[in-house]
Amino acid sequence: MPTTRNSSKQAVSPQTQLQDNRRIGGGGLEPEEEGNMPNLSTLSLDELKQLDRDPEFFDDFIEEMSVVQHLNEELDSMMNQVENISRENESKGSHLVELKRRLSDDYTALKTLGEKCDQLNKKYLKKSEEYAPQHIRELLQIAASNADADCDRHVEHFLNGKIDVQTFLNTYQSSKKISAERKAKEERLGTQLSALERAGI
Repeated sequence: MPTTRNSSKQAVSPQTQLQDNRRIGGGGLEPEEEGNMPNLSTLSLDELKQLDRDPEFFDDFIEEMSVVQHLNEELDSMMNQVENISRENESKGSHLVELKRRLSDDYTALKTLGEKCDQLNKKYLKKSEEYAPQHIRELLQIAASNADADCDRHVEHFLNGKIDVQTFLNTYQSSKKISAERKAKEERLGTQLSALERAGI
């Protein structure tokens, strides 16, 4: 509804005042179709002058027209829709930022986990090679060969008078025992590997 002006008498809307003026003049009211502009040709000269000289009266007259009221309602509705869409977009934008942050954190955690897995896999492969039966057999062969070399060195030292008989016997027997143990283990392991190979394992 339009804003009314304060006066000593009860405020009367421009549309009502014009209609009253036309009734007094005996001209009657011209019917208007809803939502259409009023036919200004039906207004008296005094009515037109009042609209022309009184801006506030003119504004109130325009605001009371049904087509203007309808446009104002549509404008209010559109503004409400824009505000709702703006709030939704702001909410979705904040949610999208949070999702991006979580994705970045998950990617960093996954990358760190992948690096740890690579390190553990390398350690596992290294240990697997170290404890592989064929590798152990090779180590036993090397250990037996080193023990035999120690035996030869003890004999050489004894013959050259670098060690006495008791020292020679102790060191030689110890190295010979190690050599025999390594050779026995290497032989058993070799037999087991051959059996597995024949079985296709």
